[in-house]
Amino acid sequence: MRFSNLHTHTTFSDGKGTVKENVESAIAKNMLSLGFSDHSFTACDTSYCMKLEDYGAYADEVLRAREEYRGQIPIFLGIEKDYYSDVDRSTFDYVIASVHYIVRGGICYPIDHSARQQEECIRDAFGGSVMDMARCYYDMVIEHAQSSKPTLIGHFDVLNKFSIMPERDERYISLTVDAMTEVAKYCKYFEINTGGISRGWRTVPYPSDYLLRHLLSLGGEVVINSDSHHPDNLDFHFNESVQLLREVGYDHFCVFNGTGFDKVKL
Repeated sequence: MRFSNLHTHTTFSDGKGTVKENVESAIAKNMLSLGFSDHSFTACDTSYCMKLEDYGAYADEVLRAREEYRGQIPIFLGIEKDYYSDVDRSTFDYVIASVHYIVRGGICYPIDHSARQQEECIRDAFGGSVMDMARCYYDMVIEHAQSSKPTLIGHFDVLNKFSIMPERDERYISLTVDAMTEVAKYCKYFEINTGGISRGWRTVPYPSDYLLRHLLSLGGEVVINSDSHHPDNLDFHFNESVQLLREVGYDHFCVFNGTGFDKVKL
């Protein structure tokens, strides 16, 4: 089975490979297509994202690669838009909406960078309440989907990355299910994201299997993405993700075609 990946980071943000290195890896892997989605600028933390002045160079480099490799592999220009970013979406073929931070009391708390930082957010911003922090995060995901009207929802339950969330607590399960129901009203395309696995934090992708089942019941669609930060990981854990989709009841996944999505049968 051939795959595509829309969630690809390069040296323009916190990725380890250039645009060209990622394209050549995708060709070597016989991928259907490749989309680039470097991190949008976030003023609260500039350590991982693109600089505003680099947006033009990023777009130019991806579009140059599109022409250079035309006939070998389709290439798409996207961006991973953070909740705290402003983006002119007309520049891009697609937009992935993700939440990476919670800002409280003027302090920016990364929620998916490290276990220590997530714990600090829970302790300092929410008085130690995991559920209050989770509720804030999922409210932000809903608001982001509603205001940004993205092409795709990025790593929906990334809060689970460090196994700090009470994933088996019925209250938490109910919170995530309700949030997905709301988000799906504004964007029905969710990525199944394998990035937490490639970086050694998880053994299963986002979203969790019960959320994939719920998404299916809502009529939502799944796009398989690796959240790749290295050219070697463009299709990381994709075959296993296909098996997971079969197990939860999907008979297809979706692949971006430049303007919308095509269904690929499992």
